[in-house]
Amino acid sequence: MDTILTNAVQSIQIGIEDFQSTDNRRVLSAIRNVTAGILLLFKEKLRQLSPNDLDEVLIKQKIQPELDVKGNVVFRGEGKKTVDAHQIKERFLSLNVQTEWNRFEKVVTIRNNIEHYCTTESADRLKELLADSFIIIRNFVSKQLRYEPVDLLGEATWSVLLEVAEVYQRELEECRERTNEITWDSDGMADMAEYLRCPKCQSALVKPIAPIVLPTYETEFSCSSCGHVAMVSDMAEGALNDCYSYEIYSAAKDGGDSPIESCPGCGKDAFLVEEDLCAACGRSLTYHECGVCGESLGPDDQQFKGLCSYHHWQMRKND
Repeated sequence: MDTILTNAVQSIQIGIEDFQSTDNRRVLSAIRNVTAGILLLFKEKLRQLSPNDLDEVLIKQKIQPELDVKGNVVFRGEGKKTVDAHQIKERFLSLNVQTEWNRFEKVVTIRNNIEHYCTTESADRLKELLADSFIIIRNFVSKQLRYEPVDLLGEATWSVLLEVAEVYQRELEECRERTNEITWDSDGMADMAEYLRCPKCQSALVKPIAPIVLPTYETEFSCSSCGHVAMVSDMAEGALNDCYSYEIYSAAKDGGDSPIESCPGCGKDAFLVEEDLCAACGRSLTYHECGVCGESLGPDDQQFKGLCSYHHWQMRKND
């Protein structure tokens, strides 16, 4: 087995041993080891794709062109620094290597949150990380590296990953089923529901506490990981940001209209523009068009009391 692959396997195995430890101080070590192990699996794929005589060129951060003995241009890796996660993603895209980057980025986010805000709930958050890691490892090892995961990682490590993933998935499905019982105030809020997370520990294992109340932004949810109770209004901002992340990014990048704006009432970034509804406080716009020119007004225009920004400026200029 190649050194990179050996290190990947050992890192994941040590991470699982840390997870099984009764010492809570090893939680962070478990997270770091499992995440590092996944990155090493990715690097192993790049190593496999590198030409045999070019010094594992695809895993090197710096690549330099040079001429071979026949005068052909070839690229050779330079230095000891290897690619980081961003560079791996770029090279996978150009080489058409398929993996679940959204899931991996979620794992990295969990790792970063626990590293910076390590609390007693970190062990529960780790279960979510391991559940996502299980899916990444299973699919990448079998489809890209062409190994059976249980053979590569060993039965002891694989059985723990499998058990954690199955338990977490059952808990998540139960939470989603309870959440799906809610008749939401709008389609946008219904779409948002899948992305609700505990504002204290960021776990996705949140479910509504009966009875469900109207308006739905006042419905209370309980976190199965840390026990914290929060209303939908406390979780709406983060959930909408995750739900509409692509649309929000595209609007910022290309200059279009974002589907989510700051609410003129509560100030949270939870106003669903198309539905004229704030998912956090239930407010709708007071003024919908300019009283002078008829131009449509958005959340940012509410401060002008029924005028567009231009005619509000004109009015103040004439005062």
